[in-house]
Amino acid sequence: MKLDELVINRRKSMAVARMLEHFPNDLEVIAGYQGIGRQVYISDLNRPGLALSGYLDYFASDRVQVLGNTEIHYMERIAPSLLQYRLENMFSFEIPGFIISRSHKPTNLFLDMCNERGIPAISSPLSTDELISRIIIHLAEEFAPETELHATAVDCYGVGVIIAGSPGIGKSEIALELVERGHLLIADDLISLKRLSDDTLLAKSNPHIEHCMEIRGVGIVDIKSVFGVGRVTKQKDISLLVELEEWEEGKDYDRTGLAEDYQNILGVDVPYIRIPVRPGRNIAIILEVAALNHRLKEPGINSAEVLNQRILASMQRGLN
Repeated sequence: MKLDELVINRRKSMAVARMLEHFPNDLEVIAGYQGIGRQVYISDLNRPGLALSGYLDYFASDRVQVLGNTEIHYMERIAPSLLQYRLENMFSFEIPGFIISRSHKPTNLFLDMCNERGIPAISSPLSTDELISRIIIHLAEEFAPETELHATAVDCYGVGVIIAGSPGIGKSEIALELVERGHLLIADDLISLKRLSDDTLLAKSNPHIEHCMEIRGVGIVDIKSVFGVGRVTKQKDISLLVELEEWEEGKDYDRTGLAEDYQNILGVDVPYIRIPVRPGRNIAIILEVAALNHRLKEPGINSAEVLNQRILASMQRGLN
């Protein structure tokens, strides 16, 4: 596999409006609506308590600002003239926008300044902690490095599996058999991949071909319509990469599983196995076993290691 040739994309900025579209029930603009086109350049958030108190050194103005109980009540309790002075100083920075938790209503002075400066003030019914958690996760996903891979992805026994291989080797047909056996299709033909953290690789379908598979001789099949909504999933963390290849006589294939191999995708090391394909081999069942075997390894149970230790112990007893 030529994974080193994958084109890696990373979003450089995102409009505040995109965040509003993602949380239609949790975010509502209450002032500065004309500023929803302002760009966010970083996935971190900031609580501007120190800025409101007058200390603007190291003010993280490039981040979305979150106002909770503390900030709202503080603005209500200081003199209007002092509040105006401090807000004017704070608003002199380029701020993407404010999000106010628990549907708090800020002072009219604050809202008026947001309207005048075109800085969106957004209200949310969520608690401050939940709001911050959701927004950070969303921004991390938006700014995550991403790429596209020509392969198929399935959720097999809860394990996200990428099925790769040369064109025509049978990736879609094998995935179709897995779906028929009760597993879930993530994506066929083109997988969108995002690195959410150092060890998390998220797979999604391209939205234009979501739930669809190309079966040679049949054509395009809508898996959601044919098998039902329970046989598809929008996204899944990838835990295993399986490459299918034509069987070659004399080629050395792994027969014990003692040596573990990995492929690096977007900086994430993904467990990797090669499965040779030839007539008579039921690859779907082999993939099911590979997924179950991977699940066993997660809590530290390695079947190959257990067998190896058993054989070594038997040999040692024989020597004694």
